[in-house]
Order: sequence, then structure tokens, then C-alpha cells
Amino acid sequence: MAIAVPTTDLYIHLPFCVRKCDYCAFLSIPGADRTLRGRFLDRLEAELEAIAPRCAPLETIYLGGGTPTHFAPGELARLMSDIDRHFELAPDCEFTCEGNPVSLTRDKITILQEGGVNRFSIGIQSFSRETRDAIGRDGDNDRVYTAFDNLRDSGVRSINCDIIYGVTGQTLAACESDIREIARMQPDHVSAYTLMIEPGTTLSDQGVIERDDDEIVAMWTLIGDVLDAECGMTRYEISNHAGPGHRCEHNYRIWKGRRFLGAGPSACWFDDDGRWQNARDLDAWFKHEPPSLDALSAEARAAEILAMGLRTIDGWRRDEFQDITGYDFLELRTPKIEALTADGLLAFDDDCLHATQRGLLFANHIGRELL
Repeated sequence: MAIAVPTTDLYIHLPFCVRKCDYCAFLSIPGADRTLRGRFLDRLEAELEAIAPRCAPLETIYLGGGTPTHFAPGELARLMSDIDRHFELAPDCEFTCEGNPVSLTRDKITILQEGGVNRFSIGIQSFSRETRDAIGRDGDNDRVYTAFDNLRDSGVRSINCDIIYGVTGQTLAACESDIREIARMQPDHVSAYTLMIEPGTTLSDQGVIERDDDEIVAMWTLIGDVLDAECGMTRYEISNHAGPGHRCEHNYRIWKGRRFLGAGPSACWFDDDGRWQNARDLDAWFKHEPPSLDALSAEARAAEILAMGLRTIDGWRRDEFQDITGYDFLELRTPKIEALTADGLLAFDDDCLHATQRGLLFANHIGRELL
């Protein structure tokens, strides 16, 4: 599992939460008591210590879940101490922590900031009680406003808000209400995701079907237009919008094929050998079950990187892609690129390959064709 060059990017999965949302396909365990959380932190510290020698000074760290802010203040302080003890952070390290407005208190914000966190991503999903009920999302708007105000008052460098649209029964007017309320709050970044029905989720078990209609396209377009006009945000990836200087560097690097490491149960990472994933079962992870490897040939990995990068507005410069993968994308997937270009989904100009506006709406189709 050796990495040829030191890694500068780290993802840590913290799997506990108050309640697992009906759409959630991640490893998320509701109701963990203090004993279990303490045992988890013991095991996580050992894992962090083991992977630390493979890291250069970290340029991005991402705490995801689950709900990282489900941990108690003292537990978060311990986690911050463990990270500080085992890793060196670059001076401009982007350090993100996901949080639920229900559990993101002012004292937790302070503890996380003191540990180096400078970017918070809060899960709002919707301001509509009806929409939240449809996806099994707890919380209320007052908690959202309080958490957001606390983050602004604390001087956090960057705040992201997550929202979900395309929920069964949601109208274009309801989506517009959500995005205009987000715009009124003036966050620095917005991740707006269509509702995906993943196998094994509660919504899937209930037989809920993903929407595939013209209104979804209208919602996607509306969200981009409102955030551009009212927040000065530009769409830089299919689902992500940022003001100047506020792109999520951690995620952008992954879309652009950068190696990164992962820690915690179910965490994924990429290195020169391929795609790794820690045990998804918490007990198996506690027992140090080795991670699984999806080995990829150099060509297959290059094709995967090509597809991921085309989810961004920038797409791929020809020399940039060749520097990262060793391949020329025009030679790697010539017939497919020609066909997708003829269909108006990709464009090649100024030695850059990128998705067209229409192509962004068919990114999954582009990905399937290129892999």
C-alpha cells in the first residue's frame, strides 16, 4: 500500500449521528453512546498514527460523516489534539468539518477552530418542513439560523451550505424558496444536490423513485442563476457553487485525480495502486480488518480521472491531464470523445476538453461512456 510520493490530503470519516436520514447511503450510526465514541477515538488515533508517516504537511483535511459535530466538546478537543500530534499542517491548510445545525454549538465551533478548522459545511437540505419530512431530515429553521450566525460571529473563513432538491412532490416554487433563503444568508459556498435514491437506504426500501423530469433541469438552472445573481457565486462543478476564493479545494483535488488518504470506517482513498476502502462494518474496523483494494490499470485509472475532471467547469487542459496521468486524453478515448463532442455534450477548444452546458446535465452518461 505504499504511496510513491507523500500525500497532502486527508479524509477522516466520523460515522455517528443522532438520526440516520432516509436518503443517507454513507456509514452513519445513530445513537452511539459515550463509551462507543471513546472506543472509536482510540481506534482512530491508532490509525492516524499509522498513516501519518505517509503524509507531507497536509494542505487539506476533511472531517465527514455521519455527523462530526455529534461528538461532545471534550471528544472533539481530543480529536483535534490527535490530529495536531500526528500531522503537520501547511500554513494555508484548508480544514473542513461537516456539521448538523442541531449539534453545531458555539463551544464546538470554538474547539474546532482552535484545532485548525477554518471551513464548515452545514447540512441544511431544505427550509421546508414538508421537504425535510419527505427525506427523513430532522431539525428546524431556527437551529439553522443560530448555527449560521454563530459561524459568522466566530470569523470562520468559509461556510458551505448543503441543500437537496428534486425531492418527490417538490415544486419549482418550493425549490426557489429554498435557494433564495440560502442566498439571503450569503454563505461562501453552496453544494446543491439532486436527491439520489441509493440501494439500502430507507427511501429505496420504501420504493421511492428518483425524479427524471424537465422540472429537475429547471431547478438546476434556477439554483445557478440565483446564486450567481444574488451571491456572486459561480458554478465550478455540477453541484457546487462558490464565491471568489471559496472553492472546496479538498473535493476539487479529488475530482482532478489527486492522491489522498482516508481514515475511519468505510473511508475511501486513492493511491498509485488503485482505490482503497476501509471496512464498512464498524466491528470489522475495530478488529483492524485490512482495507479492500480495487486495483486499476494505469489506463483505467486515467479514464476514471478523465471522467471525474469533466464534472468540473474547467474540464481538462491537455497538458494538465498528461502531467497527472501520463496519457493524452485524445488518444486515450478517441472514439468516445469524438462521439460525445458530436452529440454536443463535450467541447474541445484552446487545447481544453470540457463539458458543454448541456453536457453538465448528462455528466453520468459522459462518465459511463468514458470508463
